[in-house]
Amino acid sequence: MESHQFYLKTNVQIEPLFNQWYAHPLLIAPATASMFLVNSHLNIMKSYVQMPSAHAAALQNPDMVGGPFIDYGGQRVGEIEDLVNQTQARCADLITLGNSIKKLFKLLGDKAKGYPLLELYKDIPAGINGFVELGYDLDNHPSFRVIERLLYKSPYYRRDLQSIALTEIHSDDRSFIFSTPRLKEEHIVHLPISFNDERIDFLSELKHNKKPYGEILEVLEVPKADEETFSSLLTTLPPAQPQTYAEENVRIRYFGHACVLLETKGTSVLTDPLMSYKYQTELQRFTYEDLPAVINYVVITHNHHDHIVFETLLQLRKRIGHIIVPRNNGAFHDPSMKLILENLGFRNVIELDDLETLEIENGSITAVPFFGEHCDLNIRSKSTYMIKLRGKSHLVCADSNSLSPEVYKNVRKMVGNVDKLFISLECKGSPMSWAYGALFPNQIDRKLDQLRRANGSDSRAALQMIDIFSVKHVFLYAMGLEPWLNYFMALQHGHTEDASSETDKLLEVCSRQQVDAEKLFAKRELVH
Repeated sequence: MESHQFYLKTNVQIEPLFNQWYAHPLLIAPATASMFLVNSHLNIMKSYVQMPSAHAAALQNPDMVGGPFIDYGGQRVGEIEDLVNQTQARCADLITLGNSIKKLFKLLGDKAKGYPLLELYKDIPAGINGFVELGYDLDNHPSFRVIERLLYKSPYYRRDLQSIALTEIHSDDRSFIFSTPRLKEEHIVHLPISFNDERIDFLSELKHNKKPYGEILEVLEVPKADEETFSSLLTTLPPAQPQTYAEENVRIRYFGHACVLLETKGTSVLTDPLMSYKYQTELQRFTYEDLPAVINYVVITHNHHDHIVFETLLQLRKRIGHIIVPRNNGAFHDPSMKLILENLGFRNVIELDDLETLEIENGSITAVPFFGEHCDLNIRSKSTYMIKLRGKSHLVCADSNSLSPEVYKNVRKMVGNVDKLFISLECKGSPMSWAYGALFPNQIDRKLDQLRRANGSDSRAALQMIDIFSVKHVFLYAMGLEPWLNYFMALQHGHTEDASSETDKLLEVCSRQQVDAEKLFAKRELVH
């Protein structure tokens, strides 16, 4: 057995965890991670310990699935209580950091009234002192800038809290992940491997390159107690090998949500990587096995959990040549995507500012301003991209909203017309608290929370873009419709109903105006 060679099954999901919670971007940056511990994770767990039946009852309503409710059916209360105690003990430093950030907000609110800030530096709470700069905007509103690289080099960046969980998956049915910590299960193998560890590359490559069983156990340091479960994740059956597209035209493949692969001979560009694992299903889709061996460029539009997905990215890390992200400005609630990815072991991370162009083989990639979908918060880590290959232009907009058509009229003068437009009509987004509530120092006013939603384009806004850029072909995508996305989308009925209505409106108008338009779902391939 030790010398027998095995692959990792292609349907093994590799979940990245932070302190046993599913890892998203705001759990990587130390400052925001500390606030999630203080304002979200501990509160959810303590609530479950006190009222487990209330959590179970809430989750009987499908519209509550994305809420702060732990999904263990009112059971396993003792284990959650143990995790509360463990978190308070092993994360004491991060809890101190989070509370210090909250105190810093209060200090600025109470004492920064437009006068010089020098005297306030001595009052900065100890937990955050040495990591921030204080400042005003031109209307004397105070704020602070986090010097993020210092935090990553400090004890606050806790690689020891990072781990991975391996599970064989057989269907699209996967429970919502952001409100429930991962506890030990017989069918799950937990490995204490940090996200920058090259063993994740070893594990990912094992899906295509077989290795001796003994070497696999030794490299991954699989605990003896988990060997039987781990061995069930291995196979001797060879998978399909990656294929390289070698034609001169441009091939477009849609993998679901906002993930689109653009290929031509010598160049491949993948947007917002996120895809299904391969298993028996009636709904056809592209999977990891349909990607090329080398992905020259990955572009990420923004820092939301469904567009920068570490479960996918970490498995592709070894295959990615360059990864392109928007440039940001150091705001606490807007952590640097470049620093996040670099600290996860990604190399060749390139930041692009608005309308900055990267020349690539057979074309170029230009960052185009991304408006909306961030609850009117001052967030710079967002960009759409004009991807030109072989003289053909593709504008990948994700959830951007045409809030200012005048800006896009000016953009068009710089980047030209668009052959293929990819845009979402997720026009009724989640309340501000859903993605950002944990970062606020105080409770968000409920009325503002409901008004300031993460809204993307509606049909009117998308039609403005189509007109401004003289678009030839429109693809409606990134609306969370694929069934394998349920584990982190938790879409409510009203949201999907609005998007469906706006989709119908846009398709009808485009038909009248003789503009090719279609709604993407699950799988699509075309060549042009």
